[in-house]
This record gives sequence, C-alpha cells and structure tokens, in this order.
Amino acid sequence: MAKARRVALRIVGGLQCGSGGLASVFAYLVYASPLIREALTIASEEVPLYMFLFLVFGMFSILSGFLLVHEEDSGS
Repeated sequence: MAKARRVALRIVGGLQCGSGGLASVFAYLVYASPLIREALTIASEEVPLYMFLFLVFGMFSILSGFLLVHEEDSGS
C-alpha cells in the first residue's frame, strides 16, 4: 500500500509541476503574442492582470508539486 501511495504522489506531483509550468509559459505567451490576446479577447490594459494570475497559479502549482514529490522522497 505504501508503494502505491509513493507512485500516486509522484504522479500527482509531476502533473502539478507540469501544469504550473504550462501556466507560467502561457502567462508569457499572453504578454508576448498579440495573436493570443486577440484570440482570447484580452484588452491590452488587462494583460498585467492576466499575467499576474497565471504566474501566481503557476508558482503555487509548482511549489505544491515539489512538496508532494519531496514528501514521497522523505519516506512519510
């Protein structure tokens, strides 16, 4: 049972880190690409807000994923 828990923590932690990384990359793409802003109908005044929200979500997701993987490595 402990082995299954370790595997599940590693998978969930990896997925959280991946989704956080994608959110951070998406924040940059919203900033850098006018085509993405047009497709999402984001006004230029709202770009800093969207960047902030995506970066905060990304950093919390990455931190949470690392903590899950670290919990798995520490043994209990």
